[in-house]
Amino acid sequence: MDIRVDQQADLTVWTLEPSLTIYDVRDIHDQALATMPETRQLVINAESVEELDPAGLQWLLAIHRWAKDQGVDFLLELGDSSVTQLLDLFHAHGLLGLPAILVAGKREDKEAYDADR
Repeated sequence: MDIRVDQQADLTVWTLEPSLTIYDVRDIHDQALATMPETRQLVINAESVEELDPAGLQWLLAIHRWAKDQGVDFLLELGDSSVTQLLDLFHAHGLLGLPAILVAGKREDKEAYDADR
C-alpha cells in the first residue's frame, strides 16, 4: 500500500488505497513520516479504501492527533466505504472532528443516487 502525495502551496493531500489494515499500517506510517506536510492543511482521501480494521482506525486517530498538535487543519474525505462503516461502528466521528450528520448525509446521497439508477 502506498500513499499518493499531492502537495500544493497551502494543502497536502494523501490518497490511500485500497487497504488500511494491520498488515498495511507500518508501511503507510513510514511513508507518512517521510511526507509529513509543511502546509497548514492535510487532507486524507480515503474514498478508495475498501478494507479497514481497528489498526487502520487507530492510525487515522494518531494522524489526526498529530495534525491537531501541529496546528494543521485535518480533513478526512470519505466515500461510502469501509472507513465510513467502521466510523459508524465505533461512533468515532467526533474523535476525528467529523460531524456524524455529514457522514450520514453522504450515505443518503449515495443511496438516492443508487435508487435512481
